[in-house]
Order: sequence, then C-alpha cells, then structure tokens
Amino acid sequence: MYRKKSLRFAAIFSALCITLSAGITNAAAATTENGALSQNDEHTAETEQPTYDENTEDSLPPSYSSVPKNFVTEIKSQSYNDCGFYAAIATFESKLLSSGLNIGNMSEKHLNVWATTHSDGKGWQRNYKSDGFTNIALGYFTSWYGGAEEAEVGDISLNETTSDMITPDFTKYGTTSVKYLSKNRPDEIKQSIIDNGGVSTAYAQNTSFESYDRTSYFMPSSYNGSYTGHAIEVVGWDDNYSKENFGTAYTKRPANDGAWLVKNSWGDYNVLGGYFWISYEDKYIFDNKYKPSYTIMEYEEITENKKLYQNEIYGATYEFDYLKSFENVSYINKFDFSEDFNNLDKVVFETTSTGADYTIYYIPTDEETGDLIQDKAEWQELYSDIVPFSGYICADIEDYKLPTGMGGLAVTIDTSSANEKFLTEESEYVENSFGVGEWISNTSGVFSFINDSRYGDCYVMYDDEMLDLLDWYKIYNNDDLGGTFVIKAITTKEKDTPKLLGDANLDGIIDITDVTLIQKNIVMLKTLSEESQINADYNQDGRIDINDATEIQKMLVGLI
Repeated sequence: MYRKKSLRFAAIFSALCITLSAGITNAAAATTENGALSQNDEHTAETEQPTYDENTEDSLPPSYSSVPKNFVTEIKSQSYNDCGFYAAIATFESKLLSSGLNIGNMSEKHLNVWATTHSDGKGWQRNYKSDGFTNIALGYFTSWYGGAEEAEVGDISLNETTSDMITPDFTKYGTTSVKYLSKNRPDEIKQSIIDNGGVSTAYAQNTSFESYDRTSYFMPSSYNGSYTGHAIEVVGWDDNYSKENFGTAYTKRPANDGAWLVKNSWGDYNVLGGYFWISYEDKYIFDNKYKPSYTIMEYEEITENKKLYQNEIYGATYEFDYLKSFENVSYINKFDFSEDFNNLDKVVFETTSTGADYTIYYIPTDEETGDLIQDKAEWQELYSDIVPFSGYICADIEDYKLPTGMGGLAVTIDTSSANEKFLTEESEYVENSFGVGEWISNTSGVFSFINDSRYGDCYVMYDDEMLDLLDWYKIYNNDDLGGTFVIKAITTKEKDTPKLLGDANLDGIIDITDVTLIQKNIVMLKTLSEESQINADYNQDGRIDINDATEIQKMLVGLI
C-alpha cells in the first residue's frame, strides 16, 4: 500500500505540453483532465533576431540579450509535447557556450527517450509523445546521462529507441550545480542570464494573449480560463519594452513596461525568428505553478579519470520534508567504493533549505556486520558550509582518500542557526528538506513516476536513530515504494605525478607551441583537458595564467 500525495504536489509540478502541427492555425485549445492543453499552430515568418548593446556598468543593465553574444544555438521546432526538453537543452547549451566551449547542437531526442518508461516499468511513466514535468531534465543532467551532442548520438528514431538503450557514454560535460529561481527575485534571474547564458522556466500559453504579430505575450493575473503549460528558455530582458506592445482584442495591457526575451521551440514562426517577449507581469512566468525554474550554475568535464557514484538517476522528484520541524537531520547514501576511484573530489546533493548549515561526513562500516556506524563520533567530517540557494549544491571536498569497500556519505542539514535569525531578524523560516527520488501520481492515482529504490542504499538519521529509508517510509508513511536520496559522489583515480611540466599540448616536448596553447587558453580561445591543465601550471601555483607562459619562455631561452 502507498500514501496518496496531497494536491500541493500537482500544483508545484504541473505538466507541460504543447503540440505543434502544420496546417492548422489558431486552433482552439482543449482542456485535459490534468489541466494541460494541446495547442495546434502553424509557424512561418521571416527571421530577425533582437539585439542589444551591452551595458558595462557594475549594476544590472536595463536591457540584455545572450543572442548577439552567440550564447544560444539555432531556433528549433518541437515535434510533440516535448517543450520541456527543448527548453532544458537550450539552457544547458547556453551555459556551455557562455563558458567559452565550442559545442554542437545537443539532442532533445536523447533526453526525450531517456525520460520514457524503462523496460522494468520504473522511471517516468510516459512515451516519447507525452508531456512531462520541468524537473525531468535535471535528473538527466545531474546523473551525467546528458546532454549529448546530435553529432555524437546521431538521428535517434523515437519509435524504435527505448530508455534502456540510452547511456551516459556521449556526455562530455556533467552538471554539478543547479539554482532554482523565483518570480519574487527578478534580479537573480537577470544575473543568472548574464552568468549562464539563459534560464529555464514555463508559462501558461493561450493564443488569445499573443499579440497579432506573435512577438509579445501577456496573460493578466485576473484570467481564470483555459491554457496549457509551455516550457521556454529566457535569454534576456528589456526594462523599457513598452507595455503598448502587449494586449489584444481579448485582453488588457500590463500596468508597466518591461519584458523577458524568450527563445521558443516553435521554429521560425514570427518576425523575430522564433523569439518573443513576455511581460514581467505575466500571470505564471517564473511562478511556482511550473516549479522549478532554474539556471545551470556549474559543470565539469567528464574524463576517464572520473566516476560518478549515485543510487538514483532521475534526480529529485520530490522534497523529503516530512521531518521539516526537526532542526538536525542526516540524509545518508551507502556506496561500494571498491573500484580504483578512491579520491572523493565533490559531493552533489539537492535541498531547498536555503540558509541552513550543512555538513558532509564519511561514515565507516562495522567490520563484523557491514552496517554503517551510527556513532557520530566515528564519522569523518569532510566539509561544512551554508546552503547558498535552493537546488543542486556542489561541495568541493578536495580529494578525500576514501577507504576501499562499503561506506556512507551523509549530508546533515541543521536549521537551528538559520531559525535563530528568524526569531530575531527579518528572515524566512527554514524547513529541513532534502531531495529524494520518490514516486509521483496525479489526483486520480495514476503514476507519473515510479522510483527504483532498494534496501541498503539510503538511510535517515534524527534523534540519534538511523533507519533504512525504505523502513522509514513503511513505518511512518504506510508507503511500500519509498524513495532514494539525491546524494552523488564525484571521485577520481590516483594520478601519477606529471612527467613534464610545461608540456601543455602533451606531445612529450616543451617548446613555443606549448606557450601559444597556454596563451589561447587564458583568453578562452582553447579549452585544455584535465591532464593538459596539470602540465600547463608550470609554476605550480594552482592557476594557469600569463606567468606560466612567461616562465616557459624564459626556460626555453635559458634565462631560468
């Protein structure tokens, strides 16, 4: 038996779907049982991308666009109800492009098939034509299954490929940190666009609220009629975009100027080449209805020297906030560290307890029983900090040598200090919560996601008692399906000492070509591999800069 979730979950993770079919224009939308709509439109027009001059002042500029900076890929056209995957892939592409990487188009099909039901019945309960949720792609990114470039995976046949066939073999850059964004903090959204190229969000689409030329959109807060959720990437803004550009025969204009610049997934359908503007005052843009809106904060290059340990691949489908009133809770994953990847480099976890203290521990096992040791005095503290934002947090452990064999990683969330401030200052109350891969069903009891959880993978500890997470669900929630905590360990192999410092291009000799490569890396014209970076740091100060290039040049002419 399992517990039926409250309606609050449906409000947080509303389904996203817009289907586009050529030959049908301005068709009426039809409401479905779960509140999603199906929208059919033909999209054709001339191409003209909006651009803005960059403001170099320290404060946020009144307008900004990632388009002229080439932090976006080409406009694409979705085929089914997969707008969420197009928005997510576009956001990931923008992050990599804004970081100076030279990448090709990522494959939305790869993500779409990954998010279909597995052959054992587990995972997302959908086929490739189904709609989805905004958090699906975050599991794909943070489990390092993607993104994958189209040139690498080829043209995937959606009706012949299954989720069992999707592997992480084509992923070059693994996502390690994701920040959730809020409508109430527009400056954070703007800064995220500047820092990361774009952000992923959704709004409620109804053609009645599009301008006649389909370049602007505004749904007023008073509207209570039909619509469908539609996911998009926001790549810019203009505080002075006139409110007079909004409004149709069916609706009024916003009270103030200002709009977000949107990269859409309907192909080249208007005079802005597939981009459009949506008012700051739109009812659901960045709203909790389509939570989470997010930006990708950090990633790292995946090499043969790295291994990602994880007990789930779907990310946080729910917040484990059942113990929200407890100040100190330890969330634990158990791993088998028997392979050669025994340097713990980073730990990734998901939480919405912004402002809480967190501490990461290594937990040894009892030599006789193999059980994790409950006595915290025997835990090894690895890292501590304050949760900086809601989302996926990446803690840099700096190469802790893991004991070979079974062991646990615990993330302890402590809200006591944060809530002392809540009592004495004007700050928000912080609840104890943690990301968990937990089953989802709609209000009719039909599953949207079925987790793949196993005994011995996860534990929860509070009030000095450690309990297997599946036992906790069964005892306290009358729930036989349970869930799996989102705690991931990035590990590396032992490295040999670099044999030739200064050999940046790894050709076995040190010459002027190494200097040139280092200089190109400094100005972001070239990206060095992990091994190349080690050799390029000639003076071993932990940085690759002009000093390394200068010292190599001096060495080559015999000055040092």
